[in-house]
Amino acid sequence: MGLAAALEAALADILGPEAVLTGEGAAAYAVAGLAPTAAVRPATVEQLAAVMRLAHARGLAVLPWGGGTMMGLGNPPRRYDLAVDMRHLDRVLEHEPADLTCTVEAGIAIGDLRSRLAAAGQTVGLDPPWPERATVGGTLATAIAGPRRYAWGHPRDFTIGMRVVLADGRITRAGGKVVKNVAGYDLCKLYIGSLGTLAIIVEATFKLLPLPRASAGLAFSFPGPGPACQTARELWRRGLAVTGMALQTQGGQYELLVDLGGSPGAVARSQREATELAVAQGGREAGSEPFWQEALASPVASRHLTVRLTVLPSRLAEALASLEALGPTLVVAFPTVGHIYARWPEGADARAVVGQALAVARAVGGTGVVHSWPWLAAGAPLVDVWGPPPPSAALMRRVKEAWDPAGVLAPGRMVAGI
Repeated sequence: MGLAAALEAALADILGPEAVLTGEGAAAYAVAGLAPTAAVRPATVEQLAAVMRLAHARGLAVLPWGGGTMMGLGNPPRRYDLAVDMRHLDRVLEHEPADLTCTVEAGIAIGDLRSRLAAAGQTVGLDPPWPERATVGGTLATAIAGPRRYAWGHPRDFTIGMRVVLADGRITRAGGKVVKNVAGYDLCKLYIGSLGTLAIIVEATFKLLPLPRASAGLAFSFPGPGPACQTARELWRRGLAVTGMALQTQGGQYELLVDLGGSPGAVARSQREATELAVAQGGREAGSEPFWQEALASPVASRHLTVRLTVLPSRLAEALASLEALGPTLVVAFPTVGHIYARWPEGADARAVVGQALAVARAVGGTGVVHSWPWLAAGAPLVDVWGPPPPSAALMRRVKEAWDPAGVLAPGRMVAGI
């Protein structure tokens, strides 16, 4: 029996043959052109733990999968033997409306979770692109946040508990299920943003948010980034009922999208003031549909290079103006947090574009990473997509060695090839 057949048989003993994919089925889980030998779909945490014990014993490299919308983020894996599809772990385990908390399995899609919580007039503060596909676990592992971070904060701010499976198959907990949880180290913050390199998130407990009684959306078109950014700053300064802002451009026009939410009176007043502010800066009302999530990820095989810059909000307009010269097909920025996503089509001179974009970030005192480089050849990156290793790289490497000394989980995907 060959190695692939032996692995398939061992996995089928744990999960049943219908939950193990090989050949073309496994090829659907390719990352940067590298396909795993097999993909599995565990239905319980215990099954996943057994799979990880097997992978650890055999020295297999494992990548967890959610909805697949962020698999372009990170370096290509050094090795890739097994994909773990988490989407069958999709239950709402507990929901306490009076306490504004819920506990869910990590494979549930954000859109599905929002729909279930809406019946109680509540929502979760996760705002990834493609919420109908993006899962709770994937959103936490990538620490992705959208334009509603303005009001909701970062996923680290309202994740109060987790259950994870470690590389050797052990099941552990971090945090708790109550908001006032202050005992010990907050390992939730360590797992959020670790890109699946330390553990596989299987459950999460969140503080919830009440849904606003009224909401509205506005869109304003500006001839350049300066007036648009000035309008965004003034909206922020005035403390209006703004729940999110995104600034997007295609074809030279900058469009500022504003989400409002709150009491009916506050929303109505904010609509009037926001319109007055935009017009005073030379803006005009527009009927644009939001396309910001197109710049962050795609639920299908993308052929777009995307670079993410992080700058001070006060220098956002300067960075946007510099990026225009590089010819991106789409630029999206979140003015209140200083994030910019710039996208180029397949065929662009990737090495030159990345170098120039990162130089733009440095020129304004910011940083940059390659957010998605889907056509990058497996094992042959043109650049480290995370940029130069940060001063914390040695500490990060020690953490990885403590949690996963055998290098089972997502080897090489993180900063500095961790």
